[in-house]
Amino acid sequence: MNQNNIVSTTVNPFWYNDVGCWDTRQPERLVKYATRLESDKIDVLQTFYLLDIGHLKCPEKALVFDRQRGILKSKWSTRQLMIRYSRQLGFSGSHLVRAVATDQGLSPHKLPIIHGEAILMPQTSAKRGMANWYNGLYLIDAVERPLMTELVYAGGIRLLIDMSLPMVDRQLKKGRQLQRGVSNYHQRRATPNQAASGLDGTDAQNLNRFADTVVDYFGIQAHPEEISCLTKRFLGTL
Repeated sequence: MNQNNIVSTTVNPFWYNDVGCWDTRQPERLVKYATRLESDKIDVLQTFYLLDIGHLKCPEKALVFDRQRGILKSKWSTRQLMIRYSRQLGFSGSHLVRAVATDQGLSPHKLPIIHGEAILMPQTSAKRGMANWYNGLYLIDAVERPLMTELVYAGGIRLLIDMSLPMVDRQLKKGRQLQRGVSNYHQRRATPNQAASGLDGTDAQNLNRFADTVVDYFGIQAHPEEISCLTKRFLGTL
């Protein structure tokens, strides 16, 4: 895999130290380089790796690899960080990705979180509810190493992860296919569906009220207008 269409942007000089390739299989050696993350928010346009360190004897539960801020240590687990971020996306988060995967006949196993160009993918199935996550954004190459894979990010950042290259390639292919599906969904939303444009104002109000009820009753992480949009599109196909 080699992505030549990604333009490298400036990264924190921290990443130009003498470590070379960061080995995520030895998190105890990485903690000493980390500074504290004070919030439970991540920036998917800059965060390119989340590492679970809950098994280490330290107060922190995760390391956040950030292009601009270096390595950050967090008292929140990778699961907590990802759940918080996914909830911020509403329906456009995990719910939409799962719907696109079903529509495309893809496995619902190990689905990524997608936001624009960012594709955050779970490195492994979650254990104790935890997992490591890597970002497809700024990833320019993946190189096979003995029993592992080296991820090369724009800016010269290199990571070693405990994952085979064929598995990385399959996951990236699936993630980018889902990303295209999510992008197509948003493009369709931005373009009025002529087949569904026959609803008058009263019908639209009823649909909005119905959407409010559904979202509130089931506790769905979505905006009511998104439910209304999906309902209108469905009714337009009848």
